[in-house]
Amino acid sequence: MMLILPIEIELNLLPMILTGGGLILLLGLIQLYLGLKAQNAPDETGELTMLGETGPIVKASSFRHRSLVEIRGELWWCRPSAPGIILSKGDIVEVVDIEDDSMILRVRLIEI
Repeated sequence: MMLILPIEIELNLLPMILTGGGLILLLGLIQLYLGLKAQNAPDETGELTMLGETGPIVKASSFRHRSLVEIRGELWWCRPSAPGIILSKGDIVEVVDIEDDSMILRVRLIEI
């Protein structure tokens, strides 16, 4: 006949509580740091972030000498930055400026 002896486990809860609390505090501080870093980061949206972007002309000059250019998967009205330049479908252009209050891009033709 086998005797079953009770096993006594002595738990010291204080180190476990301190370790768990410290870990939760550390994770909270990391989350706070990342949140503040994201709030202070420069904007990744808006028209000014488009300066320097390149894209193809989708539709050549039409209404008011504007063309359509595809920048970041979106279609935008654009005009050449220098007078006398005619943009054709398929030309690759770079955004150099944005007209005030109109959201029309000023572009320059990139020579390939």
